[in-house]
Amino acid sequence: MTSADDTGTVAVWSDTRRVRLGDVDPEGRAWLDAIAGFVQDAAADHSDHNGYSGTTWVVRRLELRCDRLPRDRETMAVSTWCSGVGPRWAERTTTLTVDGVVCVTAVAVWVNVDPTTGAPTALPANFTDVYGATITNTKVRVRLEHGEAPESGPQDDRFAWQVRRSDLDLMGHVNNARYWSAVEEVLAVRVLPREPVTATIEFRAGLTHAPATAPATVVHTAREDGADVWVVDERGTTAASIRIT
Repeated sequence: MTSADDTGTVAVWSDTRRVRLGDVDPEGRAWLDAIAGFVQDAAADHSDHNGYSGTTWVVRRLELRCDRLPRDRETMAVSTWCSGVGPRWAERTTTLTVDGVVCVTAVAVWVNVDPTTGAPTALPANFTDVYGATITNTKVRVRLEHGEAPESGPQDDRFAWQVRRSDLDLMGHVNNARYWSAVEEVLAVRVLPREPVTATIEFRAGLTHAPATAPATVVHTAREDGADVWVVDERGTTAASIRIT
C-alpha cells in the first residue's frame, strides 16, 4: 500500500478506506455523494504526495460507473492514477475494490486553474515526468456534451434543492461531491435503480449559498435508458448537468 510516509513520487496511488455509517443509505449502501467524496479524497492525497499541494484543481466532468455500491463497514482498496492529459487539464481514473472485485470505476477530468483568477492554466512543467507511466490518452477534451436544461415542462419534473452553507468548499462554491445528493433524489423520484448505475456529471457554473427563498432547482426528464438531470440556480443558469443510465 502506498502511504503519505513513502518517499518519492508515485504514478499510482493505492490506499484503503472503510465505509462508515455517515456514508450509507438505510439499506447500508454507499450514497453517490459519499462515493464522489472517496474519489475526491484519493485524488487530493495522490496530488499532495507527489508535491502538488499548491496546485488548484477544479472538476469539469466525472463519470461514476457503479456495478455494486460498497456497503457499510466494508473496506475498499482505492487506486487512482492519471490516465490522460490535455493542455491545461488531466484525466484521472479511480477504482474502488471490495474483496478483489472492482465495485466502482470513476473517470474525472480536472482542470488546473489559477487560484486567484480561477482561469485555466498550464499543467506543471514536470507533470508528465511524474505521471507519464500511466497516461494513455493525450487528447483529453473538456468540451461539454450535455444540453441545457429545458426552460419549461411539467411541474413534477422539477423540485427545489436548497444549498446549505456546509455544502461550500474552500473555493466558496458547492463542492462537486455534494451535487450527487440531488442525483439520489432523482433516482428516488423516478424509481430508478441505485445499482448498477452509471452517471456522468458536467459542471458549468458554481453554485453558492442562497437563502431559503431562492433555492436551486433540479430539473429531470426521462430517457429510455435512464434520465437527464440539471441543477439550475435561482437566475436560471445551469450549474451542472447529469446523465444517468
